[in-house]
Amino acid sequence: MSELLRVFLSIDIEDELILSVIREIQSRLDRDAAKMKFVEIHNIHFTWRFFGNLSVDAIEKIRLELSTINFAPFEILIQGVGVFPRIQKPRVVWVGVAENSEMMEQLKSKTDSLLSNIGYKKERRKFTPHATIARVKFVRDRQRFVDNLESTRDVRVGTMRVDNIRIKKSTLTPTGPIYETLWEIPLER
Repeated sequence: MSELLRVFLSIDIEDELILSVIREIQSRLDRDAAKMKFVEIHNIHFTWRFFGNLSVDAIEKIRLELSTINFAPFEILIQGVGVFPRIQKPRVVWVGVAENSEMMEQLKSKTDSLLSNIGYKKERRKFTPHATIARVKFVRDRQRFVDNLESTRDVRVGTMRVDNIRIKKSTLTPTGPIYETLWEIPLER
């Protein structure tokens, strides 16, 4: 039996200036109002599609299918902080996309369409471009947590170019996940 790898598609955030702003946002989140685990700065990314455990053969089929993508690179403005699923029961704190989110949605639709050619159904939940920056364990003081988030709601993080999609291997460890890029697909050749 072949080895299974825990994998996902991502658009990585690598710009050091953007990452430093995200680090600053993380430092401004009120740890007394809510117990949170911050995503390590080098792990911050836009999750494009989570697959879970796949064989090396299945991963190669995904690579081959997505290598046919033809989508012009574009710029996005990362701005604003929000939570999922909702402010009354936060589980994830994220930074969002304020400009060109429709391009992210079109690229997501294109990749989903290509993946459907090899048997992967479109995801049910609505796609909202975001990069997780913290996971909320529990909230101690809801109003204080809400007020704190409100103070970061419109923070401008920075502009980045989206020009590739990566498949990442995720190895879970007691101290957090370790991500490794298996391959990268440029959007336009």
